[in-house]
Order: sequence, then C-alpha cells, then structure tokens
Amino acid sequence: MAKIEIMDNCLAPEKDIFVKYEGPNPWDIAKKISSLQRPFFHVSSTNAGWTRLNWDRSGENIDFFSLWWVKKPVSGYTYMRFDIKVQGSQNKSTNEGHFNLTWTANMFTKFEGWGLFLKPLWYIYSYIYYDKVRKSALERCREYSLGFLNEIKEHFGMKTTTYGPSIGTMG
Repeated sequence: MAKIEIMDNCLAPEKDIFVKYEGPNPWDIAKKISSLQRPFFHVSSTNAGWTRLNWDRSGENIDFFSLWWVKKPVSGYTYMRFDIKVQGSQNKSTNEGHFNLTWTANMFTKFEGWGLFLKPLWYIYSYIYYDKVRKSALERCREYSLGFLNEIKEHFGMKTTTYGPSIGTMG
C-alpha cells in the first residue's frame, strides 16, 4: 500500500500565533474556549474537545494549563486541525492574573491506495482540487484561526487583529 500525506501550515510564514493577557479573571479563558469552539467551527462534539485540563489551587495563585483541539473536515481527504494551548495563573483573592495562549493551525491531506493506482489518482486530485482549491482552503483555515482569536480578544477587552490575505500560500 502506498500513502501520500501532506501537511500545510495555515498561518504561514509563522508556525503559531501567541496571545498574552494580564488582567482580571484569566481563568475565564477556559470557559470561553469550551463554549465557543463547537459553535464557531460548526463541528460536532466528536470533532472538538480537550486533551488536558490541569489546575493547581494549593498556593496563593490558581495555576492552570490546558490543551484544546478542533478538527474541521474540508473534503474526504482533507481536514483542518486547530490546537490551542493555554497556560496561566490567577490570584485567589484579587482574581487578577495572566495567561499565555498558543494557537496552531494546520491542514492535512491524506491518500492511501495501491501504488499503481495512487499516482494517477494523485495527479487527478491534484489537478482538480488540490492545486486550485488549496489556496482558498488555506485562507479559510487562516480566517477561522484569526476570527476565533478575535472572539477571545474581544471577550477579554483586548485589541482585535485585522488581517489581509496570507503571504505564505501559493498564489
């Protein structure tokens, strides 16, 4: 069996986007991401969730660390994957604190089949879909990423980001 796997970074030329916040109630980021991810990306509960949610309440501060993910199908062979990592701390008495958010967005394409048939199938798929629609799919992936982050920034009273077309995708 032959296999073709392609991974595109939706945020090219950068690998990740970072958001830093200092202010009141930073733990609210966990509630915001959990409540926003499924309706924002229009995915079911099987395509969104968290892999880790840790917190430590033993000291003066509540320290937290969490990982979320969203898998958005594009076609039968392609899907977008968004990974969100948040780490922060909140003072128990003042509710002041901070968090650092790291956002990663990639698009994956995968073909499997017999080597004899895979190469012609890849050429047809590449001609019909991948080369022509790839740029618009990467743009949608980038728009999802920046739109979601703007929702979070707006919730915390941060300045939202305006953006133009990405410069890292083929034109």
